Amino acid sequence: MTPQDYEILQLEDDVTAAQGLTIGIFDGPEPPYDDILERVADRVRLVPRYRQRLLEVPFDIERPVWVDDPNFSIDFHVRHTALPSRKTRDPLNAFISRTLSQRLDRGKPLWELWIVSGLPKKQWAIVSKVHYSIIDGVSGTDVLGLLADDIEVHKTIGHRMPAPLPGSGRLMTDAVTSLLFDPFESFRAAKSLAGLPLRVAQNFTSGLFESTDPNRLGRAVGPHRKWQSAKVQLDDLRSIRTAHGCSTTDVILAAVSGGIRRYLDEAGKPLPRSVEVVVPLAVGAATGGLSGQVTTLTAMLPISEPDGATRLAAIHEQTSSGAAKTGAIAGRVLRRQEDFVAPSILAQGVRSTMLETRGRRSPDTVAINVPGPKETISILGHPMRETYPVIPLATGVQMSMAALSLKDTVYFGITSDFDSTKGLHHASEGVVATVEELL
Repeated sequence: MTPQDYEILQLEDDVTAAQGLTIGIFDGPEPPYDDILERVADRVRLVPRYRQRLLEVPFDIERPVWVDDPNFSIDFHVRHTALPSRKTRDPLNAFISRTLSQRLDRGKPLWELWIVSGLPKKQWAIVSKVHYSIIDGVSGTDVLGLLADDIEVHKTIGHRMPAPLPGSGRLMTDAVTSLLFDPFESFRAAKSLAGLPLRVAQNFTSGLFESTDPNRLGRAVGPHRKWQSAKVQLDDLRSIRTAHGCSTTDVILAAVSGGIRRYLDEAGKPLPRSVEVVVPLAVGAATGGLSGQVTTLTAMLPISEPDGATRLAAIHEQTSSGAAKTGAIAGRVLRRQEDFVAPSILAQGVRSTMLETRGRRSPDTVAINVPGPKETISILGHPMRETYPVIPLATGVQMSMAALSLKDTVYFGITSDFDSTKGLHHASEGVVATVEELL
């Protein structure tokens, strides 16, 4: 594993998980299940990590290694479920919440793909679930994006037999060799060992001195999650952007602040003057890949301000000055792509945010915007009508929001802690109401 991949694993504890979901919704009827299995089997061979599992090095003297899973089976990773018949998407939201809460088995390749039947209006969905340790911006991509019809698959890439699992002796030899001949690895191992007592103490005391500051949004207290969605028209955001002389990201952050304000107000909680948000941004105009070219911008969302336009102006003032200081491009948060790689870019942004905020006081919330493709994306001839992002909660965060566009619509996914958040639907209503107000 790379050092960053390993740090992502180390972020996980009894509350925090580093895995995300992407939802694609299609009109019925859904394709035969065997056709989906065949498409998945054909595409995952393009990314070797999807056929590999983690293997611990004896005595933890080195980072875990990726090895071929000798028992790999598509049937284990691709699953089907049917929702109860309802006129709303509440059953889908409940399914997404449960799926996000359940940890991936580290003894298997760290991904799942769900086919979900029974959505209203005879629709169905594909839900991909991937651990962020395998989406490092270079070797990984989201499973849902791999299934798109317009991806070119070279016939020369064939199926291969998994390599045998290395024994403990080989793992130890490789680890010792790495430590002896790589000074950076030796330093890392020594530093990790020296910091072990401090990490244990921090884990033990992390919940003992939790702040009761009413200006904090709160933090997650358990591993279970709750998820809601919202959607707005991209043209509406553009109209607001033009009228107010700001960026699309500013408008999205204003919508996020409106959603948080509505949630707190309906829950009868005090409205803080502001809450701190961390926003992943792409660095430099030449940033074109997924290679970790990400920084974060911190801003204060003026939650107590009742007027939406005033909130938007305050946000724009912060993001424009912050972008100038960091060299980031406000409004080009991990740039638009023509192919459906937006979920992978989204994961890269969230991953970078989780790593950058570790070891310091947690922000109140995380918000990320990734422009998706302008053209229709199809899987097995079925056009994707909607797509929603589902991101995890960074350590110490109670609520996070992500926005992902497809053609002319921006889709919001709102993740919160199940045990400390009630009435999350008010947050999604607040997002839509804020856009309407600004229009």
